Amino acid sequence: MKTVRGIVLVELIVVLVVMAMITATVVPLYQHMGRWSLRTAAAELAVRIRETRHTAISSGQTCTIVFYEFSGRYKLDYPEGITWVWLPEGVNYAGNNFPLKDNRPTLSFRYTGAPNQGGHVVLKDQKGNRLYVIVTPVTGRVRIDSEPP
Repeated sequence: MKTVRGIVLVELIVVLVVMAMITATVVPLYQHMGRWSLRTAAAELAVRIRETRHTAISSGQTCTIVFYEFSGRYKLDYPEGITWVWLPEGVNYAGNNFPLKDNRPTLSFRYTGAPNQGGHVVLKDQKGNRLYVIVTPVTGRVRIDSEPP
């Protein structure tokens, strides 16, 4: 017949140490996950702005991006049709200084690739982190920055 023994104190301490090490590794990664959606949203918006500029040049027609600030989306208006893009959950608009067209901030690119005006869009996550997607006047160059222009 076997005798059943209890857990030795040393084994319990080893298990607790291993769990503490795993927790110490995972918690910092989890805290940065919120910023990933903000960075992803800013990167996607920058790509969409560049795509709009290139479409205007290649089609020879004006292409626009219309920002719907309260619904957290934007509309890409190209000659071949309209595409809607929603911001990821937890990311919102915090500002926009593009000129209003039909009471909505609108960024347009002419067939030359020049924007109607330079400006920026501010995206904000739930923790208050902000990223600026900046479009330079005349050239239409797009960049992302954590500091206001």
